[in-house]
Amino acid sequence: MYIGYFHYVIVLCWVTGGLILFTDVKAYKNASLKKEHKVSKYLGWVNILIGFGIITADFIYSHFMW
Repeated sequence: MYIGYFHYVIVLCWVTGGLILFTDVKAYKNASLKKEHKVSKYLGWVNILIGFGIITADFIYSHFMW
């Protein structure tokens, strides 16, 4: 049974990751906060990669497992 919420989760991960990268990373860099800059950069990319991971897992499940 397919519920259909994966697309919302994927878009949410991409949007939040992009917002973190475009807002927080620049703000922390301008404020010379090195640790916060590094952590926010990492978290932004992790969010984006989670979105791509969900797409990949959904593709593998729907085409090869089901």
